[in-house]
Amino acid sequence: MLTLSIVRHAKSSWGDASLRDIDRPLNERGKRQAQRLGSWLEDNAIAPDLIICSAAKRARQTLKKLQGNWQSDAELIVENRLYLASPSTIISLLADHGAAHAHIMIIGHNPGLHMLAHMLANTGDKEDLALLGEKYPTGTFTSISSKATKWKKIGKSSGKLIYLATPKQLAS
Repeated sequence: MLTLSIVRHAKSSWGDASLRDIDRPLNERGKRQAQRLGSWLEDNAIAPDLIICSAAKRARQTLKKLQGNWQSDAELIVENRLYLASPSTIISLLADHGAAHAHIMIIGHNPGLHMLAHMLANTGDKEDLALLGEKYPTGTFTSISSKATKWKKIGKSSGKLIYLATPKQLAS
């Protein structure tokens, strides 16, 4: 069984129009979102073997803020191909890097992350599945377990939504 945890980067800043999209940082709200999510990850003992993080500044900053409140011994890969990646590209990255790992966390961007989570999560709490079908806000976390035995086959296997945590849920 494989577990994929997905984190959409926290809220980013649009304050400096001269920055390239990949260079946009988190805004203050995003920093708070990521810190709250880090505490939630720690409280729920989320323990991936590998973290694959987009090279975008806001994704790397999200990871750093998570780690402020969450202890993880996971191997880390910063991956350029995760920036604005499609679901098929993300699955390729999982296959490329995941052979020795049963639980991988990816930190990246929409729309690819939302499309992937929606595609993989076939069962689970009905309210969470309905919410997942609607939107995937910045700072959202999902965890999906799959009966697939190889990462390259995760898209062809039924998955169960284990966790869905949005910033709105974590703030209450």
